[in-house]
Amino acid sequence: MTKVELRYESKPWTFNSERAGNRWDRARKTKEWRQAFCLMARSKQIPTLTSCIVTATPYQKSGRLQDVAACVPAVKAAIDGLTDAGVFLDDSPEHVVAVVFRQPERGEPALRLELEGELLHG
Repeated sequence: MTKVELRYESKPWTFNSERAGNRWDRARKTKEWRQAFCLMARSKQIPTLTSCIVTATPYQKSGRLQDVAACVPAVKAAIDGLTDAGVFLDDSPEHVVAVVFRQPERGEPALRLELEGELLHG
């Protein structure tokens, strides 16, 4: 079993903010987060994982804490970026078997993803 942690220091956006915005904002955020997680995975040289469980923890500095799993759009973009980097062969249920959303925590705005899975070859 391999465990990896990635943390992107930016405010994870939520379903509610996505609904209130427009498609160009959504596309810009998706591209940013997808690229950020792809680059982080490549720089850490994360190997390809199979049957992986992804655990997401958002961090908020102030205000009312977001609902659990409200950051789905940010997490989906992050998983797509990890797939682009080759961490997953595909983000299908065969490879990403579960996504767990933890309650938000206080701290500088960020999203922490913990990956726990088997190496592709070993």
